[in-house]
Amino acid sequence: MDFKVFFATLLLLPLSGCFAPLDDDTTTLRLATTTSMRDSGLLDILVADFEQQHDLRVEYVAVGTGAALELGENKDVDALIVHAPEQETTFIEQGFGTERTLLAWNSFVLLSPMTLPGQLEDAFFEIQNESHCFISRGDFSGTHQKEQDIWRQLNQSHDVPLTSDSNGVHPSGDWYRSIGQGMGAAINMAHEKNCITLSDRGTALHYEDKVTLDRFEYDDEILYNPYSFISITDRPAGPNTIFLDYLTKQGKDIIANYTIGGEPAFFVPS
Repeated sequence: MDFKVFFATLLLLPLSGCFAPLDDDTTTLRLATTTSMRDSGLLDILVADFEQQHDLRVEYVAVGTGAALELGENKDVDALIVHAPEQETTFIEQGFGTERTLLAWNSFVLLSPMTLPGQLEDAFFEIQNESHCFISRGDFSGTHQKEQDIWRQLNQSHDVPLTSDSNGVHPSGDWYRSIGQGMGAAINMAHEKNCITLSDRGTALHYEDKVTLDRFEYDDEILYNPYSFISITDRPAGPNTIFLDYLTKQGKDIIANYTIGGEPAFFVPS
């Protein structure tokens, strides 16, 4: 199955059972990864370099972290690259994954057509208070989970009213638009509709010369965005071990030196 071709169809189907059962193929690694890892442009570079050096093929599907974890639970893939630490810890504690290795990190940023306050909470409070159009991924990805964390924090500090529904935890109002799509789609929609969105730094940099949105960065700890590799329980260990070894050695150098417009998109652990 060509995961890349299948991606568009995947978004329209329930995840459970949407893939044919995997055999114990040790020449192909099937990976579920975040859309931000793909949309930043980094993943294809890593996969191409890895496949040049090894007699293994990597097939990947890019979805939100929540969907990627579900694919792992169903054993529809061999490994994950995800960025929602609390969910990842629960995933491993429940026995779905065998190990979790930090690969890289960056931060979350706001993309906006207008000037935003210099403090994160002030920026989100202004968005809500002034009903500025806001595009939410609404897909329970790591980025969407982080957005919900920020709204919860704002609820505690500024008493911002929130609602909880099928789109997650968020403020009410027509200005808040949940789209249920990936990072690239959210940025494009924010650009087209003159709205604000939360993005990972890597994808924001990748789209910077394609959209008329300014990037606003903040130092708040809540915006820390780690990406981890998780091997799925009861899947062939060989391909996972080889790919993880690559990512933490040769791939680590590629990640560390990957820049967009002269700016680093990711940082690697020392």
